[in-house]
Amino acid sequence: MLELILSTVTLTNVLLIIAGVVWGIIFGMIPGLTATLAVVVLIPVTYGLGAVSGISMLIGIYIGGVSGGLVSAILIGMPGTPASITTVFDGFPIAKKGHGEKALGIGITSNLVGSLLGWICLVTMAPQIAKFALKFGPFEYAAIIIFGLTAVISLAGKSMLKGLVMAVFGLLVSTIGLDPTYAMPRNTFGLQFLISGVSPIPAMIGLFVVSQVFIEAEKLSTKFLIPKPAKLGHFFPLKEIKASIVNFLRSGVIGILIGILPGIGGALANFIAYDQAKKASKNPETFGEGNIQGIIASETANNASIGGALIPMLSLGIPGDAVTAALLGGLMLHGLQPGPLLIRDNPAVVYGIFSSYLIATLAMFTIMMVGIKIFPTILRIQKAYLLPLVLAAGIVGCYNLQYSLTDVWVAVVFGILGFIFTKHDFPLTPIVISLVLGKMLEENIRLSLLSSGGSLLPLFTRPIALFFMLGAAVSVGISFTKYVKGKK
Repeated sequence: MLELILSTVTLTNVLLIIAGVVWGIIFGMIPGLTATLAVVVLIPVTYGLGAVSGISMLIGIYIGGVSGGLVSAILIGMPGTPASITTVFDGFPIAKKGHGEKALGIGITSNLVGSLLGWICLVTMAPQIAKFALKFGPFEYAAIIIFGLTAVISLAGKSMLKGLVMAVFGLLVSTIGLDPTYAMPRNTFGLQFLISGVSPIPAMIGLFVVSQVFIEAEKLSTKFLIPKPAKLGHFFPLKEIKASIVNFLRSGVIGILIGILPGIGGALANFIAYDQAKKASKNPETFGEGNIQGIIASETANNASIGGALIPMLSLGIPGDAVTAALLGGLMLHGLQPGPLLIRDNPAVVYGIFSSYLIATLAMFTIMMVGIKIFPTILRIQKAYLLPLVLAAGIVGCYNLQYSLTDVWVAVVFGILGFIFTKHDFPLTPIVISLVLGKMLEENIRLSLLSSGGSLLPLFTRPIALFFMLGAAVSVGISFTKYVKGKK
């Protein structure tokens, strides 16, 4: 297999992959410009290339885009992509202490580990894992989404009540728009532009970018978001690496498994991985204050989900997330149909994807490690100039998602709400989790009820669903116990 993979490596493909990685990193590190947008923009460019060359470039963009989000998350406290939201929690506090270079080194190393774990899984187990994913019906999806929602408790901040209030608010917002079963408008207050609902990404940009701009604008007396970086190595000590092995592996497995499930995506992977790392820690109270394990969990999981998302795309022709949906379009543009026959009929393309994934991972690591010295300098612009640039990039990114002014207004409204909530110590993360998962949960619960004649009993009788429901119960129990102990 290794010989077949290497046979697809040419100088042209390597240069295209590197160009794609650079393009992806640029899009990823600018809040609002996601990996999905980076891929979509360049799909027409790949039309004139061969199938292997074109897909290789898109894979490079995918890996660069997901990885690049950690730069702004760590250095300015604003996630470049939804998959880097939890990186902000510990990365930005470390950067504010002058150790931004170390935080970047930890995050980039985690990107490398997560990507390699995803690649190994993609190359060795794609068909078997894809067959297992086919066993997931609406009950299984509902159970895993319920499991994901339990992260709300652990990420609720100092007040569990405030966290739950924010989670309920997010769930209510997710019900705005057309009913998923009967396609009837609901909770739109008679406003035509709300019929399509509230898209999670503009809401995230509002909560984590626009509101952060407002907060930092209040403190213009401090000229810079982060202090001048202290002279520290890019890598963390061997002792810390050894202590993080379990976190690397656990977060990688979570990322791969979440990535495999169609329509879930890396945003949920980084929430669950961060939540599980916090639960497993002996010092959970240090999460959110600058614990490197939070960065490791988030960045390992979101990059591992890349390999996971490619598995159903190649094996079944089913996209694992929004980016692989765009990649699916790229493959079809070249006359290829992903699915069970792709490996048999077009082995060069499949092995080209395997090789481009590995090369893109190594290129991403090298480019971003070189950029560690450059990123803090670029982003260490005075607030008076940096904040308007970030705000403009976020607004442009919102508009480019669907070329809709509605998304821009959603970002502005949620930016104002995020500013108000933050001023009153209400956590923002539960809103995002509920927004991301709320609509999916409702759709799968209603499909489950239709298929079972109105009974939810299969949630506790089907083995896979039962496994995740038990996991949700254990997760809630651990979070509640630690919260009570913390209060005492």
